[in-house]
Amino acid sequence: MTKRNGLSIKVDYLSIVFDTLTVEEVIAGILRLPIEFFVKHDGRVKFKKYTVYYQFGSIRVYTGIPSEENNPNGLGCYLVMSGRGCRDLEECMRYEYENVFKNFFHTCDIRVRGGTYHLTRIDIAIDDKNEVPYFTVEQIQKKCLKEEFISKSRKYRFVESSFDNGSTAKTAYIGDGKSNISYRFYDKDKEVSGKRQIPIEEIGSWKRTEIQLRDETAHEFSQLMRTSSKNLGELTFGFLSENLRFVTDDKTQSNKSRRNISRFWKRFIGAVEPLELQIDKEKSSLEDTANWLREGGALSAVKAFNFLENHNALNGLESVEMMLLGSRYSKELGIKVINHLYKANREELIPVVREKLKF
Repeated sequence: MTKRNGLSIKVDYLSIVFDTLTVEEVIAGILRLPIEFFVKHDGRVKFKKYTVYYQFGSIRVYTGIPSEENNPNGLGCYLVMSGRGCRDLEECMRYEYENVFKNFFHTCDIRVRGGTYHLTRIDIAIDDKNEVPYFTVEQIQKKCLKEEFISKSRKYRFVESSFDNGSTAKTAYIGDGKSNISYRFYDKDKEVSGKRQIPIEEIGSWKRTEIQLRDETAHEFSQLMRTSSKNLGELTFGFLSENLRFVTDDKTQSNKSRRNISRFWKRFIGAVEPLELQIDKEKSSLEDTANWLREGGALSAVKAFNFLENHNALNGLESVEMMLLGSRYSKELGIKVINHLYKANREELIPVVREKLKF
C-alpha cells in the first residue's frame, strides 16, 4: 500500500489463472505458504472447470480433481484474493518483502517459466480519508449527467444502497463491469457505517475510487508493477491521467478532448511523487466473530447455562462443558482461527485446529 496527501492506494482484488501448475505449486511456490494451513472445500466457479478449492483466510485456490480421463496430473488453478485476501497476503509476507505485489508478480513470472498464467482481474483502490475530500460522489454524478468526462466507455450508472439502520450510500459507475476498464466511486464511510452499525462520526470522511481491470489490460498492468521502477501510486495516477478525465463545461471548446480538466480532478491526479509503503492494520475476520459473540447474544446464552448449572437447575439440559466436548469448528470458523494463528506466530497450534474441523 502507498500513501500521499491523505490518499492511500492498494491492490484490492486479484484473480489469476495458472494453466500448468498444481494446487501445491501455487500454494507453496507462488503464495509461499504451507499447504497444511489451507482448508479444502467442494466448490465451483461459474463457467470454469474447477470442482474444489483450498482456502486460507480470504485467499482461495480453485482446482480440479485429478482423473485419468481428464487432467490426470491435476494441473490448472484459479487463484482468487478479495480485498481482505490481499491484506492477508501482505500480512503474511510483511517481513519478507518491502513491495509485496511487485515481488509476487516476479515470483509468478519465475515459477511459470515454460507454462502460462494470466490475470483475469485486478482492482486498485484509492482511499481518500481527508476531512475535506478531493471530490464527492455527487460531483462525479453531476459530471456524468452533463457528459463532462472523457473515457473509453461512455456508459455510466448510479446506485444507492440501503442498510438496516436506515442510512444509504451512493456509488457512481463508469464503464461496463465486464469490460477491460471500469471505475467505481462510492461513500466508503457510509457503507462501513451501515454494514457495521457504527456512527459515521467514528469512521470519519472516507471516499473510495476503484479501478477495475480485466484480462489483457489487467495482465499488462501487473507486468508494469513487476518491471517498472515506478511504485503503485505513480502507476495508478499515471493510468488515471491517461484513461479518465473530468472536464469543465466550456462552451467555447467544441472538442471535448481539448476541454480544461476540472480543478478537483487535476488536484486529485496531482504531481506523482514517491509514496511511502505502509500496511494498514485492518480488522481481522476473527475480530468480526468476536464482535458477533459479544453483541449477538451467544455469550449471554453461555452465561445463562452456567447460571443454571451452578444452581443445579439444568433439569435435563446439557451443560456448556459437555456441549464443548463434542463440538467441532465449522470450516468457516476454522479458516478464521488458522489465519489468526499464522499472523500471531503460533503456527504450532494450527494442526490442533485442523483436527477439530467439521468435514
